[in-house]
Amino acid sequence: HLRYCIDEVPHNGSIHYSCKDKKWESLPDPENQKKQIGSTVSTTSKTLYFVRHGESTWNATFNRNKLFFLPGLIYAIIRETYLALTAGDSWFFDAPLCHDGVAQANKLRTFLETNTNLVDVKALREHSNKIVCSSLRRCMSTALIGFQDRLQESEERIVVLPSLQEITVNPDGLSVTPPFTQPKPSWFDKALKQFDMTKLYERNIDTTQYTGNKPITTNGLKRLKDFNRWLFHENPDDVVIVVGHSLWFMSYFKEFLPHSLSHISKKKKLKNAAVVKLVVDQYTSTSGNTFEMIQPDSIDVVFEGFKK
Repeated sequence: HLRYCIDEVPHNGSIHYSCKDKKWESLPDPENQKKQIGSTVSTTSKTLYFVRHGESTWNATFNRNKLFFLPGLIYAIIRETYLALTAGDSWFFDAPLCHDGVAQANKLRTFLETNTNLVDVKALREHSNKIVCSSLRRCMSTALIGFQDRLQESEERIVVLPSLQEITVNPDGLSVTPPFTQPKPSWFDKALKQFDMTKLYERNIDTTQYTGNKPITTNGLKRLKDFNRWLFHENPDDVVIVVGHSLWFMSYFKEFLPHSLSHISKKKKLKNAAVVKLVVDQYTSTSGNTFEMIQPDSIDVVFEGFKK
């Protein structure tokens, strides 16, 4: 699987730094579109629960205390070399959960198991509310650990959507899983004693909709729109749980909240393994044109919340 990821690099540029994944012209302000379209419109609403993945090895290397950055980077490079030679795996590409990331996912699991009286927890535990996630292993592992008790009851499969791949030019945003292939847990996941991650990946991950890594011709906005297309036109469910990434979530809030609205979701990342609820509406004009807008008052922190 690492070979697939490395083979992708030349097609995506030099470790896909030449791609424009984070560059696009913003969509029209949905609030203005709503005013212009008037009353001749139909509306469909979906409730989403955004769940950010636990901390990854990439986060641990580059986003922690800057005083220890250099020794941490040297350690990471040594581990990367060792993993590539002995396990065909990676510290940087498709960066997996680290120790803190697993602990954060377990904390989410505990929250879901000890607060069953809360309305939102009931929704998160409800088997009929589909769980979807990014193709990157840190998201799959967070979903498998955080929702472990629900998955044990239902034996359902978490649906991998290519539209949820993180908006980044860094190699941790490249998936090592080939298209339509059953993913394999990382070297770190396999070492976990609490869970049989190999079995969980085989039993609870569905890649029938996973078409492979984002191409160089794409950008994050295209994937946001692809997700909304799936959400409203291919997905019959009213409630969807989305396990994904901080920049993807932030971009979604920026594009589909009223542009004049100042909101923390546009400025700050979700904490690792945090959960936030929102309702998004799709408006359809009499001519068939559609656009989406998040109901500003619907955004509600369920667990942990946004960084300060």
